[in-house]
Amino acid sequence: MYLYLIRHGIAIDSDPVALNSMANDELRPLTKIGRKKIEQVADRLGKLELTFDLMITSPLVRARQTADILIDKQISPKLEVSQNLKPMGKIESWLIEWNARSTDSSVSTIALVGHEPNLSEWAELWIFGQVYHHLILKKGGIIGLKFSDHRMELGTAQLSCLVPPKIFIQKVG
Repeated sequence: MYLYLIRHGIAIDSDPVALNSMANDELRPLTKIGRKKIEQVADRLGKLELTFDLMITSPLVRARQTADILIDKQISPKLEVSQNLKPMGKIESWLIEWNARSTDSSVSTIALVGHEPNLSEWAELWIFGQVYHHLILKKGGIIGLKFSDHRMELGTAQLSCLVPPKIFIQKVG
């Protein structure tokens, strides 16, 4: 089982004077440059023939737009939304959700599209069993993990890749 953690692209800045900053954060879309960079990441993944059987995204606008770009570029045939991938989501809740369906052997490569610090912390939990705050996932970056089975237990993953977006993209501006 392979799991790829993908951070959303560059989004517009949050409005610090908004009445409801949480709602404001959930609605922030990708910038034009953010969209372009994610398109370049998707194009590069396509050239590398790296595809996902399933992509699961945070429901926040910037993550959903990132996932939609990857879907449009045919990086995955199937997209689902998980509330557990919102910022400050808990890995334990996501694992309960996943393990309830982990008998699906047709899914061997999945991608989670989400946010920091969740994704890098989750990667460390899957690799080391605890968080060290050493992995940093840039916007549009990817962490790849390999598991021996579908259950994805903490402390059982091998790091297969940590790719910053600059590896995938050309200068946009």
